[in-house]
Order: sequence, then structure tokens, then C-alpha cells
Amino acid sequence: MNMQVVLNQMIELFLLLGVGYFLYKIHIIDNVFNGQLNQFVLCVAIPCMILNSALTITKYQPIHRVLAVLLIALFIFLTLPIAGFLIAKICRVPKQDLGLCIFMTTFSNIGFIGFPVMMSIFGNESVFYTTIFNLVYNTLVYTLGYVLINIGTGQKADIHLKDIFSPATISCIVAFIIYLAHFHLPEVITKTIGTLGSMTSPLAMIIIGVTLANVSLKDVFSEVKIYPYTLLKQIVLPVLAYHLLHLFVHDALTLGVSVICIAMPVGTMAVLLTNRNGGNSELAAKNVFITTLVSIASIPVLVGLFLA
Repeated sequence: MNMQVVLNQMIELFLLLGVGYFLYKIHIIDNVFNGQLNQFVLCVAIPCMILNSALTITKYQPIHRVLAVLLIALFIFLTLPIAGFLIAKICRVPKQDLGLCIFMTTFSNIGFIGFPVMMSIFGNESVFYTTIFNLVYNTLVYTLGYVLINIGTGQKADIHLKDIFSPATISCIVAFIIYLAHFHLPEVITKTIGTLGSMTSPLAMIIIGVTLANVSLKDVFSEVKIYPYTLLKQIVLPVLAYHLLHLFVHDALTLGVSVICIAMPVGTMAVLLTNRNGGNSELAAKNVFITTLVSIASIPVLVGLFLA
């Protein structure tokens, strides 16, 4: 794997993030438009990218390997809350922010940043593997996630079935069926779906840039308690995860996707849910910013040290 290529891809994604940040600052994009763009990416672009990943596969993996990836994803998402709890204790997180810390550690930004980063590092085949992780993610974030984020707040988890079956989740299920059935559509339809899906990377990074432009940089960098959390979440945890997972995950692509999923920055779902349910949404936004910024460097380093 050419590390220069990986680094260049991460820089490109960061520059796209900068475009979104700049466009917001000069008032070309506002929060209303960004919200509509967010809906387009969630409901159209990402589902199309997921479907395209299954429709364009020519080399199929045995069913037992696909199920193995599913089990690994389940294992990771069900053990990450333990890591989140330990990180919270190490960082002496206040009780009212304990659930937020566990949630941020468990549910990283696989949907927005994960797909473009995986494609950049591992190629198109990794998108389907990431789809499996995303299927588990979308199922658990609206169930287990609601429980985790309310730990220490006294709030009751409010789970909605419509949230679980989002367009991304439905497209993951359909892609899974397409893969198992070795199903293909006419080339012109597949290319149209692929074109819509290819919009995910630039639009997702622009959306993140606009979101981060709403956060005061002075307030972010002066929040000292974010730094030890970022170090543990973005660097220590993925390194430990690699050493644990490589003991029983022998497929290089599966191992790579698993480790990079863990190394993703804090997802914007943390901000959305704290805004909706009550919680420290400001702290969540600051962590999204810092971990996203750090991931531009930390992910290529992880790839170079362990996955190249």
C-alpha cells in the first residue's frame, strides 16, 4: 500500500472539509441549506453508494466470510462501550457526561467519513465490508446508543422504529441481499446509481466542514479535557484493537476495515442526540471537531504502522 496515496487522500478529504468551512464563513452556504444537503446525503447519496458497492462486485467472498465480518462488527460494537467506560474513568469524566463519552467512543463517524476513507485506503471492495459494519451501526445506534447516551443524565431512552429503519439501514439490507443473490442491474442503471453514490465523499466532507464552522475554534482548543480523550480514542484504542483483533482476524481487508472503523473520529450523531434528548451538545461538537482534525494524521499513521 502506497502511504503517499493514503496521505494524499486524507489531505483531499480535509481540503473538502475546508471548502465547506470556508463557504459557510463567506455566507454561500447556511445551516438551512446544510441541513437539506445532509438529508440528501443520508437519504440518496450514501444509500446509492452502498447499493453500488454490491451491484459492481465481480469477486464474491464465501458466505462464511461475510458472516464472519458481521460477527466481528457485532463483537466490536458490543465491546466498545466497555472501552468507552474505561476511557471515561481515566479522563475523570463527570457523571452527567459519562454516557456521552461512552457513546462517542462506541459510535464513530462510519457513515459520513468512514465510507470515503475506506474507499481511499482499501479500494471499492472495502465499501461492502464497511456496509456490513454500517448495518450493525445503524441498528445499534438507535437502540443501544439511546441507552448509552442517557447514562448519568437521568433521561429515559426514547427508541423509535422509524429511526432504526433509516434509508441507510434499508440500503444496507438490500445490498446484503444483492450480494448474496449475485444480482446485477442493467449497466446504465448501475452507472446512474454509482454516479449518485460518488457524490457522497465531497458532499459529506463539505457538510462536516459547515458543521464545524458553527463551533468557536477558541472554545474548542481551550477545552483542555478534550485532549486526553482524543489521545485515548483516536490513537491508543485503535492500536490496542489491532493487537487484539489480529489474533483471530486473519483476512487483511477485514482487519483493516475493523481497525479503521474504530479509528474514525466522533460521529455527528453525538451532537444530534444530545440536542434532541438534552445533554452536553457543546462538548459533543468540540469532540467532533478535534477528533476529525486529528484523524487526518492519525489514520495514515495507523495504516503505515500496522496495515500497509
